[in-house]
Amino acid sequence: MQTTTSEDTLERHEVGLSAPAAEPEPAAAGAEVSGRELVRHWFPCPLTVRAGTFELPREPAWRAVVETAKPQLEAALGAVGRLECPELGPLMQCGTAWLVRGDVAVTNRHTILSLLDDLERGRMTLRLDLCAEAGARADLRCPIRRVLYIDPTHDLAFVQVAQLRSPHAGLAVVDSLVADNPVAVIGFPSHAEGGYPQPEYQQCFGDGWFDRDGRGFKRISLGRLVSTTQALLEHDCTTLGGSSGAAIVDLVRGVAIGLNYGEHDGRRTNLGVPGWVVRERLGQLERHG
Repeated sequence: MQTTTSEDTLERHEVGLSAPAAEPEPAAAGAEVSGRELVRHWFPCPLTVRAGTFELPREPAWRAVVETAKPQLEAALGAVGRLECPELGPLMQCGTAWLVRGDVAVTNRHTILSLLDDLERGRMTLRLDLCAEAGARADLRCPIRRVLYIDPTHDLAFVQVAQLRSPHAGLAVVDSLVADNPVAVIGFPSHAEGGYPQPEYQQCFGDGWFDRDGRGFKRISLGRLVSTTQALLEHDCTTLGGSSGAAIVDLVRGVAIGLNYGEHDGRRTNLGVPGWVVRERLGQLERHG
């Protein structure tokens, strides 16, 4: 009997590229990228989403920025969900995913890859909880029908989401950046107190808004772009492990500019796949089916 490996499964989810894929460029020579997310040593602290809205930050400069951006941010919140694998029980949170179309969501490759064989064999399932907010009573858990695409180069994957009765159109993803615009990461940082310095962790996440198994609720982390290349974005928004796959949003334009995926240890910043890569891969997926 022939055995199917994760590499065999992965190949079935790769679509044709218009040009050979280039390796992502490192953010800094000699530095290593880790799977951990970053808790910043300064503020603003992440904003907890409750019932589709949030309180403004206390910091005066950020308060003015977020107050202006609030309508666009609130409109975007409904497209971002907690990616879950129910068969994993208390460890079911895989990360974050967000709608780019009414029936397609984007997330990180690394949140999908370890589960891919079991998903293909029907031993595990995925769902997207679009209403995993602090104190939420509504249930918007959407089944993931299948994995559509896993990128061979970037930390990016697309999944097909069961259509909602009133589907969100998905976040607009742009292929341009305005370097000076403030940004936000919308995601689901999960409880990881033991892995971070206590003062910073308690200040940022001491409100206790995790569920009893440590799964994160929807939060908005504020910050700025640090640097960009053709292959990655570098930003200083505060995140945790469940923020993998979170949307990076331009607060001035109200559009998605990238896909968060991890921390850069050497520079104490976080990294993301640029919006132009997400747009290009989504276009290829739509053309090649």
